[in-house]
Amino acid sequence: MGVTAAAYHGPGWRARPGRHEDDIAAGGNWAPFGVSRDFDRLTDVALHCPPAALLTAGEPDALQHLERLDHTALRRDMDALAEAYGTLGVTVHALPAPEPPGSNPYRGANAMYARDLLWMTRAGAVIPRMASAVRAGEELQTLRLCARLGIPVARTVGADGVFEGADAHWLRSDLVAVGLGARTNESGARQIADEAGQQGALVLRLSVPTGVQHLLGVLQVLDADLLAARTSIMDQAEIRHLRELGFTVVDIPESEEVSTHLAFNFVTVAPRAVLMPTGSRATADLLSRHGVECVARVPIPELTKGAGGIACATGILARTPGGLR
Repeated sequence: MGVTAAAYHGPGWRARPGRHEDDIAAGGNWAPFGVSRDFDRLTDVALHCPPAALLTAGEPDALQHLERLDHTALRRDMDALAEAYGTLGVTVHALPAPEPPGSNPYRGANAMYARDLLWMTRAGAVIPRMASAVRAGEELQTLRLCARLGIPVARTVGADGVFEGADAHWLRSDLVAVGLGARTNESGARQIADEAGQQGALVLRLSVPTGVQHLLGVLQVLDADLLAARTSIMDQAEIRHLRELGFTVVDIPESEEVSTHLAFNFVTVAPRAVLMPTGSRATADLLSRHGVECVARVPIPELTKGAGGIACATGILARTPGGLR
């Protein structure tokens, strides 16, 4: 009897067809969230403001902040960012609050920089292994978000690897750029390359300059063939290689606007459409010469005190082909 029962793969057995990405795209079992190109229209993001007690749990340098953060002011910045996304038709999801700190009393004090806490793919979220002991354990907030929304975990970076989400860009659906530096090591990059390969994409390794946190800080994706880069502080051979791959690279010069007001820390919300912080007019004008429109500006005076901007604060959950609605 066993050989004919469906439980033992008899005639009633139904094998699961297709690939995991197909399951996600169909919805039902998993939330249909995914990213395969970082210039596609942004539809869903994660934002978070840490509890007030965490922002004063230690001196700013111990927390990896530049200055002491005021919770009320930071909440105002994050609410303004959420409102801007809502106006653009982007759904905002709240990252869960951190749980008790365990062995790391500062865990969650930097979770407003949600971009670092996951790298979204078409097969689900890659959970990072944060490079800093100060941020160790923030990954649990991402796992709880994925569980709540029904987002599958494609991979969790482990072993001796470290990787943070802001060190990876989908340049195209078949090409991922990964930044190697203080936040992502060779082991972490290999694990990302393996996951990308499982999804049919190659990985281009790029170096993150000293004094820059992530690849996001020097390279941004604007469209299928258009990138923006702080080329004067990047490896020139790598810039040439990007151009050889068919990308037009917009040179963003170093300036007070870039270094102080974090004008380069923008978010691509659709092909050639970006959300920028206030105080970024010269950078916006430069991008406009390449057909890139700044669709909104957000004031973030408190957020920058933690050493990050609106791109750092935006956990990318889903993009879909098309322009802004």
